[in-house]
Order: sequence, then structure tokens, then C-alpha cells
Amino acid sequence: MSQVREPAFDRVVALVLRSGASGCFVIMLAGLAVGLFVPGRISLQIERAGVLLMLATPVVRVLVACFLFFQEKDRKYGWISLGVLLILMLGAVFGIGEH
Repeated sequence: MSQVREPAFDRVVALVLRSGASGCFVIMLAGLAVGLFVPGRISLQIERAGVLLMLATPVVRVLVACFLFFQEKDRKYGWISLGVLLILMLGAVFGIGEH
């Protein structure tokens, strides 16, 4: 890959981040609306899904960037992205249960 990144690369990464943020907002808003009108714990579960989407968005962004780097034959940044993804996954696995 050259010194100047392709605009398509940035557009795809921005789309992933925008979709994740928008989806999270809609899901959290839906959970709040359900909580106002429906008794029970369903709204809490919907809001948790929104939070999980919020947490998954950066991981998906790194995964997409890793794929795009390898697709563009930019192995250096592809391996760096893969290393970042590994660190994120290890943090998620070993961070579970830590309260």
C-alpha cells in the first residue's frame, strides 16, 4: 500500500464504525422505549444487546481493517492489525468474570 491510503479503505472502516454506533443507539433507544411500556426484564436484555454491540464495534473494525490490509497486500499493517485483534480477544477472554 502506498503512503496515501485508498479512500475506499477509509470509507469501509468508517461505515463499520457508523453502523455499529447507529445500531447501538437504535437498540438502546428501543430498550428504553420497551422499558417504559412493557413491564419485566425484557428491556434490560435489549439494552444489554446494545451495550454488547457497542463493545463489539471496535473489534469488528479491527477485523475489517486486518482483512483490507491483507487484501491490499500490505502485510506489515495486516499483521499489526491481527496482533491487535489477538490482544483484544485475549483481553475479552481473560477479562470475563473480573468484577
